[in-house]
Amino acid sequence: MPRCTPSHPDLPRRRSSPPACGGQGCGRRIGTHMAAMHARLLLAALLAAMPGVPAGARTPAEHWPDYEIILWQRQSDAAYATLPRLGYSGAVVFGRHAGVDAAEARHDVAPLRATGLRWYVENIATDFYSAYHRWEGPDRPVNARFLDLQRRYRENPRDPALLLREPSLSDPGWLARIRDRLAAHARVHAALAAPGRPLFLNLGDEPGIADLSAAWDFDWSPPALAGFRDWLRAEYGTLDALNAQWGAGFASWGAVLPETTDAALARGDGNHSSWSDMKAWMDLAFARAVAAGRDAVAATDPALLAGIAGGQAPGWGGWNYALLPHAVDVLETNDLGGNVAVAQGFNPGLVTLSTSFRADAREWHRLWRQVMRGMRGTIVWEEGDAVVAADGTPGPRGLASAERFAALRAGIPAQLLASEVEVGPVGILYAQQDFRLRWLLDRRADWQRDGASWAARGAEREHVEENAWRAALRRSLRALAQQGVTPRWLTPAMLAAGVPAALRVLILPHALALGDAEAAAVRDFAARGGVVLADAAEPGAFDARGRRRDQPALAGLPLHRPEILLRDPADAEAAPHQAFAALLRDAGAAAPDLHFDGPAVEMRSWRNGAVRLVGVQREVGADRLPVAQPGMATLALAAPVHVRLLGGAPGMARAQRVAVQLDAVLPRVLVLSPAPLPKPVLEGEAPAFRFSLDGPSPAAAHVLRVELLDPEGAARPDRGWNLVLRGGAPADWPLPVGAANRPGTWTLRVTDLLGGERVERVLELRP
Repeated sequence: MPRCTPSHPDLPRRRSSPPACGGQGCGRRIGTHMAAMHARLLLAALLAAMPGVPAGARTPAEHWPDYEIILWQRQSDAAYATLPRLGYSGAVVFGRHAGVDAAEARHDVAPLRATGLRWYVENIATDFYSAYHRWEGPDRPVNARFLDLQRRYRENPRDPALLLREPSLSDPGWLARIRDRLAAHARVHAALAAPGRPLFLNLGDEPGIADLSAAWDFDWSPPALAGFRDWLRAEYGTLDALNAQWGAGFASWGAVLPETTDAALARGDGNHSSWSDMKAWMDLAFARAVAAGRDAVAATDPALLAGIAGGQAPGWGGWNYALLPHAVDVLETNDLGGNVAVAQGFNPGLVTLSTSFRADAREWHRLWRQVMRGMRGTIVWEEGDAVVAADGTPGPRGLASAERFAALRAGIPAQLLASEVEVGPVGILYAQQDFRLRWLLDRRADWQRDGASWAARGAEREHVEENAWRAALRRSLRALAQQGVTPRWLTPAMLAAGVPAALRVLILPHALALGDAEAAAVRDFAARGGVVLADAAEPGAFDARGRRRDQPALAGLPLHRPEILLRDPADAEAAPHQAFAALLRDAGAAAPDLHFDGPAVEMRSWRNGAVRLVGVQREVGADRLPVAQPGMATLALAAPVHVRLLGGAPGMARAQRVAVQLDAVLPRVLVLSPAPLPKPVLEGEAPAFRFSLDGPSPAAAHVLRVELLDPEGAARPDRGWNLVLRGGAPADWPLPVGAANRPGTWTLRVTDLLGGERVERVLELRP
């Protein structure tokens, strides 16, 4: 859910510096011909840099190999010193809207460096990216500017100022200002973190076109309209083609204006092309603005990551997950409406992080489920002393979380992250135009019934209200996860180019709007023997731009409408799951050599060279229900392999059928190898060591868990490290300075996560 909490850097306690966002103002409106010309040139450059496809060879995940646990809250020096012992690996420092000062930044990070914590830089450009959702003082709500827009709309819906985002996401002056600010922060913090790097630079917290995921009819500022018209020229080619599609009569490109939502609601001919095109442009303008910030950071250091935090469910506010995964390196969001699966599907190199608010069994289940889904850490939201007090005393939440966080940092997530998710032969169409159209049709029904205004809806309602498109997407993902199938995601443009030959099943979640090329590709796929699944909606009732067709684009095509995509079955109801599993098997789309018997689980598989990892985790019921009880499940394999439980006892057993004791909270991950795995080798003397394997391995990457045990034999989270060996190559590892805090006989323990074998070395250490 949205945090809906103040994001100003001076709100957290233990901070008394002046406000960090003064002096910027709200931006200026660009109205002259010269300003519009510059805007068009800048947006053309952004279009070339980000056409809506993966961003070249940039693979942020390579620079984020482990699971990180990060505290969002300023702390005292004593509190920072306690955090590593509670399982934390990072913390937050805040950017400066008025400009970064190297001496002040050095002061901020000094206590983190002293305790070995890494940091990310928060709220650097929130005034730009989160203009309508940011902290502006203790006497104003964080969305005060958006609430003011809604008030002004009630008073005069025709006020043209309501259609001007301030600052405009396309304003060249603001884009240049933000670029320079981000580059300055990147230079300062890269130098402070050397020889390492900050975790990432956060461009903005809870950003959006308006207030988070609230719908609104802007940006209609001059630079935005100039960019919109240029985009329309590229899309349509000629003004006659645009007029024909929109049902309009514009005499020149400079006269083109889109319909407002009010006008679209009042329109009775079923043609929503103008309104839909403007919404598509706004999503693109938002993604381009975010990408411009990311690129400013990358220009300083290509390995320095940039991202946004406070992600929303797919929908309004620029949250089009076909675009955003290519605009950022890091995305902090909870798993909302399938957004993480979509984002990672379009950009497997994206770093995704969650937010943690609680410390209970349901939270541990959620965090581990997100590990299974590829998330690389969590930011712990805290505003009091529950994690740690100012004098360094652990608080109740800190104590309750310590063991759980230690387990998340102990290597299993790192081993999964070092492996590659297996993508199955099932494709899912992700089309933002379907969401937009469904939303408009729903609002028209409201409008005709009671005259309620769409503009009265806020971000919270848009976030929690699940329309038919969101429900279809969620049900599709859940049904596939229960069968252990990770889908391949397709945008409309990808679908129009043809369904990939490897796919056997194509899912069209509430695909109201299909273009001619997309419909032709679906028909061709079905003619080749592919199976097409749909929900209750008639696919292609509208064209890709939102104009109603005389007949649906897929009329007459045999479609499968499995029950599991039409409604949410009760937790104990097995029939819809079994029917869907049978459909996948008949289509040749089920996991070919995996089958689980047992209670409802979410399953995922990874490839690591010739080794396979299979993870299973119990599903939980609705939020009002307790965490599911443990149970047994049986894994049936196509052929015998060497098997062990990741994190279990060392050694492997050869088997074809494996009984798995499920946990109520934790996932179980099985290692399936065609041959026994080698053992770790430890060479060298303190402080320089070399780790390797005692023979060739069928695995491409082994994660070694390195622990330094104190003279009493005790291990601590802050004296444990995860090291990845790739391709059988050895790795040199220096004992970190200060790892041993007192003289005595210490033990260096190295455990290979895949095989479970370990080796130890006794060390006589002096601090």
